[in-house]
Formats: sequence, C-alpha cells, structure tokens
Amino acid sequence: MEALAKARLYKDKAVVWEEGQANQLYQRGVFGKPLSGGKLQLAPVEVLYLVENGKLEVVEGKSERPISFEKLWARFSKSDPDLMLKYRVYSDLRSRGYVVKTGLKFGAHFRVYGRGEKPGEVHSRYLVHAIPEGTKFTPSELARAVRLAHSVRKTMFFAVVDDEGDVTYYSLRREKP
Repeated sequence: MEALAKARLYKDKAVVWEEGQANQLYQRGVFGKPLSGGKLQLAPVEVLYLVENGKLEVVEGKSERPISFEKLWARFSKSDPDLMLKYRVYSDLRSRGYVVKTGLKFGAHFRVYGRGEKPGEVHSRYLVHAIPEGTKFTPSELARAVRLAHSVRKTMFFAVVDDEGDVTYYSLRREKP
C-alpha cells in the first residue's frame, strides 16, 4: 500500500513539504504546482480530491492531527462560494482519468488535458466551466466563451451540475458558413 502524503495548510492552499511525497503526487497524477526545494503546492479542489480518495492528509500549525474533509471543505468554501460546484466537476473529470488544472487565465474554471498528458509537454485540449443547472446565458456570453476557446485552440465545455450533483457536459463550437 502506498504511503499517505502529508500537507500543511497555509491560508487557502496546502503544501507538501517532503520531496519524495511531492514528487509522487506530481509524477503519478500531475497534482499541484511544483515549488522550489522539492515542495508541491495544492489548490483547494486538489486537496479535497486527494483527501476524499485517501491519498493525502492535511495538518495545520503544530498539530499533527489530520483535518477532516468536512472541515477542509468548510474552510475553503469561505473564500470560494462556488467551491462545491467546481469540486463536483473537478472530481468527475479526475475520475474519468483527465488531468485538470486551473483555467483562470482563459476565463474558465479548468483547462483539461487528455488521459496521460502532462502540462508543459502538451497543451490542454479543453476549457471547462462549471455552472449550476438553470443558469441563463445571453448569446453574446456564449459566443465570447467559445471564441476565446477557439482562439487558443481548445474546445469549450460547459459542465452543468444538477441538484443531485450529477455533471453533464455541453460543448459549443464556432461554425463558419
């Protein structure tokens, strides 16, 4: 059985300090952002996913007691009211084998790489934006998102999360007559 990685909580992020554990998380699942000195910084959705799947424990301060998934969720949600929505989509994509990274600079929640692909080696294929069921868009909002994705050679997906937490993906693309 593989050893549980340990991270320390700092504000709204967690850092894996032990180089071997950091390397293992990054090499096996492309989790986090490598930092100098062999450390690995994890985003809230990554922390929640790894804790929920038994791959990570998170501690804070001098305490070595792991923080529960529920307490981490409550803490991260204070600064991100859309965390539940984004986490459902992140978890769904990860469970399908995709590599998921932030897509903020592209105006979406996530950029998504194909199975086995690594950021830095290839470009992401998709932009995914999580939205709750019933969200209304204007045609210009949809066109803007699709044009931006097209301009960076990615496919735009809207991940609609229903009231039961199920995720359905819709793709739009630009067509020229």
